[in-house]
Amino acid sequence: MAAVKGVQTDQESGELVLLWPGDRSRLRGEELDRFLAWAHDQGASRIDIETDRCVTLNIHGRVIRVTSEKMLGSDVQASLTHMYRSETGITTLRGGEPLDFGHRFWPERRNNGKRYCFRVNASSSVIGPDNGISLVTRPIVEDPLRLAHQHVEPAIIEAIDAGNGFAIISGATGSGKTTLMGGITCWRLEDPNQHVNIFEGSAPTELLYDRVPRINATITQVEVGRDVKTFDAFIRAGVRREPTDIIVQEIRDPASMEAAIQAGISGHRVMASLHTNDCSATIRRAISLCPADQRDNLTISFVENLRLLVNQRLLPSTDGRRTPIREFVPVTRKLRNSLLDAPRDRWPSMIREAVEREGQSFACAIDKALREERISPATASRAMEGEQ
Repeated sequence: MAAVKGVQTDQESGELVLLWPGDRSRLRGEELDRFLAWAHDQGASRIDIETDRCVTLNIHGRVIRVTSEKMLGSDVQASLTHMYRSETGITTLRGGEPLDFGHRFWPERRNNGKRYCFRVNASSSVIGPDNGISLVTRPIVEDPLRLAHQHVEPAIIEAIDAGNGFAIISGATGSGKTTLMGGITCWRLEDPNQHVNIFEGSAPTELLYDRVPRINATITQVEVGRDVKTFDAFIRAGVRREPTDIIVQEIRDPASMEAAIQAGISGHRVMASLHTNDCSATIRRAISLCPADQRDNLTISFVENLRLLVNQRLLPSTDGRRTPIREFVPVTRKLRNSLLDAPRDRWPSMIREAVEREGQSFACAIDKALREERISPATASRAMEGEQ
């Protein structure tokens, strides 16, 4: 745990503990924001606030307790109301509807200081025999991490740069999909040879680009559910703006899947993310998300415009942090034609074979990371076991 300063290990339980400087204060209003800013600065990727639980952070894949006392139900409700900026959030949760929204604050605005942005998911939860509220807050990095620091394979960049069509970035929650997409977007904005007009829709906004240099480029970010009502409306607005690139930050339901496909059909470069565990599962998931009454036409349109599949995972690295490994396959004209000529239920196995033949498998990515000394032999061995 040398990478996280001040962390102590409880000798009896083995629990990792790092009490924040304001421990025992009530996490309400500005005090909550001060705590969130501290957690952000510690490098937390996830902040868990839940009724009758101590607050924990995830830092470099480790769960660390940061309060000595459990959260009162009234304080968790106050935390939700402060971040959601409305007392209606509690009513929504009690009605069985989870919330997904953004929380932002800028404590040193006059001095143009650091800004803090978070993605918040709130849901009702079961606490023993009672009901409570769970708030999972994920910090948004203000300055997106550039590709040079993400060990991105040149073949991925070449496939994205080749022309219009779909690039699907997939992985589990917390696997760095948004970070990779942010790095790609920064590259497109900062490279003077790109000449791009990017239109991005997300729910909620996860990365900010207003401080990224835009050289012969523009970007407009729209938060679906706040700035426009639906992903359909976002796509309709985007097509009218004549963008070169459309980014659908997360495909999570049939409406956003259909919207992404419509964007691809319209002749744009489209980048989107999906929650899946490998490239073959991405194809399976894309098929399942297409509305049943339009599945034949939409899946064909999806494959006709598919250019790249990437699936990313994070492994513990030798510097005490985490490092990305990727399975990917550029979808060539030959592969697209093969898919279109085959029954739909064979597409996942065909993609799996193409990854081995024309792209990079996770086994190859693990071996590469080991040779580059980004991961230890023990980490590589454990990761390889999962591939067998």
